Amino acid sequence: MRSKINSLYKLLVSAYGISMFSEWVLLPIYAVFVQKIGGDVLDASWAMAVFLISQWIFTIIIQRLKRTYRHHITMMIIGWAIWLIGIALYLAVSSTRMLFLTQILVAMGNAIADPIFDKELSEHTDQNNKLFERGLREGMQDIISWIAAILWGLIAVFLWFKTLILFMILMATISLIIILVYVKKYKQSAQKAQISN
Repeated sequence: MRSKINSLYKLLVSAYGISMFSEWVLLPIYAVFVQKIGGDVLDASWAMAVFLISQWIFTIIIQRLKRTYRHHITMMIIGWAIWLIGIALYLAVSSTRMLFLTQILVAMGNAIADPIFDKELSEHTDQNNKLFERGLREGMQDIISWIAAILWGLIAVFLWFKTLILFMILMATISLIIILVYVKKYKQSAQKAQISN
């Protein structure tokens, strides 16, 4: 069972890393992106504020909902899918109003998926190596942020923002696929455990 838990943990961490890579790539050049659609630095600030406030509101709403564990997993998948749709909508953003709506959708996906994901990750963390695994995740976050800032900045400069967003969509899609694989493997593991009992 230990190897199964570890394999599930690796799937979750992989999905986390790839999704973070997708989401963080736009942050270093976010103000430039907003200017490209006709906005200014103030609009960029408002868009980020809309995202944070929306995520806070949706998180409160989701946390108040009662759900069984089955629904709990389903909600994580739905949240991840909404987040992916929000990332894809960046391709259609041509005004600050559309940007605000896109930010709300991305925030909704995060608010639905993130708390459930954190719970799943905690359940599959080896308690004997809890601090070590947390350190690995935080280190991975720093490394991914650094790579994303440089790599996607170069892509935005030389290949334009559309290419950047297509890469974001690709990374987000891969992370969703990994989550679906995780859910499938977890259900198989749970079924085997029930049979053995």
